Amino acid sequence: MSSLTSGHVLRGACWNYRVLEPVKGDNTHISTVFKAQIVARDSRVVPEVPEWALIKVASPSDQNATKNLQREVLTYRLPDVASAKCFRKMYDVIDDSTIALEWLDTTLAEVEYHPDIRTYSLIGTFLRAAFTGCVVLENHRHVNTDYKPANILLSGIRTDRAIAKVGDLGLVVPVGELFNAQPYAMRAPEVFIGNACTEPSQVWAVAAMLLCWIKPGVLGVWDSPHPLINEAWSMAKIQRLFPHWEIPPPEMVNGDILKVAVNSARSLCKEMPELLAILPFDEETQKVEMPQQLRDLLRFILVPDPKARPSASSVLASREFRRSRMPFEPVMLGHASALQSRPIRMSPAGFTKAKLISVLAIFEQDNSA
Repeated sequence: MSSLTSGHVLRGACWNYRVLEPVKGDNTHISTVFKAQIVARDSRVVPEVPEWALIKVASPSDQNATKNLQREVLTYRLPDVASAKCFRKMYDVIDDSTIALEWLDTTLAEVEYHPDIRTYSLIGTFLRAAFTGCVVLENHRHVNTDYKPANILLSGIRTDRAIAKVGDLGLVVPVGELFNAQPYAMRAPEVFIGNACTEPSQVWAVAAMLLCWIKPGVLGVWDSPHPLINEAWSMAKIQRLFPHWEIPPPEMVNGDILKVAVNSARSLCKEMPELLAILPFDEETQKVEMPQQLRDLLRFILVPDPKARPSASSVLASREFRRSRMPFEPVMLGHASALQSRPIRMSPAGFTKAKLISVLAIFEQDNSA
């Protein structure tokens, strides 16, 4: 169905979808997407019918796009995912290559960072959505390996009731299944050196996503002189920001390509002027205006050692997270106080169904305020 044209009507399980126009993404998505108008199938007025939908189509000839779409459908079928307000809703599976999803106005990638109260409030909103999504997936031993600004969906950002949701779940996979995953700028240190994506890896990705949105180019392949050294360049940036993280020597990693990459990274971070210009985290983040509470939160999360990195649930329950939100979100102060009075203590090693329900309840309470 990648040849859909304006006016074409798709029949879903509950509603029909009139295709309006293609949607241009960030050039990293491999499916074709369209904005569509939802059309009720009878004359009755049904208040629950949304006005718009996003139609995602995977070309049958594109194996990666088809596999990602199938994974996305399976992810929504995991318990608690379809009902969680932190994820974009899936409305319909129209056929094996086409799904209908909730429409939101924009993405974080299309919003520019400004050091103002509204932006800080938005940061708190999308961080809570992202980390709550991590908690839900971790409960099923799954991880999202595709956190990036283009996959944080937003609506109402010019109001006091901004909505943030996690979208594009096609790269949600079982813990330990994918290697060399995550976008370069959001890739965790342990993934760069040959380990699979696990729960701590997606926690790093969320915080790195925020840092890169605030200060573009500080992580990842931005200004890399050649694609062949993208991995080494990205590792060197992490080492410059966090000097206590040691890039392992070649004999400590597996695979000839990775051995070359780590060896190059160890040299680049000491020789390249562009990389030498990157200062340790506290100094580098002074180059951009942000509240100290936000800087403290990023430092709390961006721990290069995955064993010492806080879990998603620990972040949500942390003093650093509460402090990063409270000065800038007067609407949320009541909920922050409530969170302090009934803390959620969750270990990084896992959590019970009751704890998951607690996290979801607080997220939904915040979004319905």
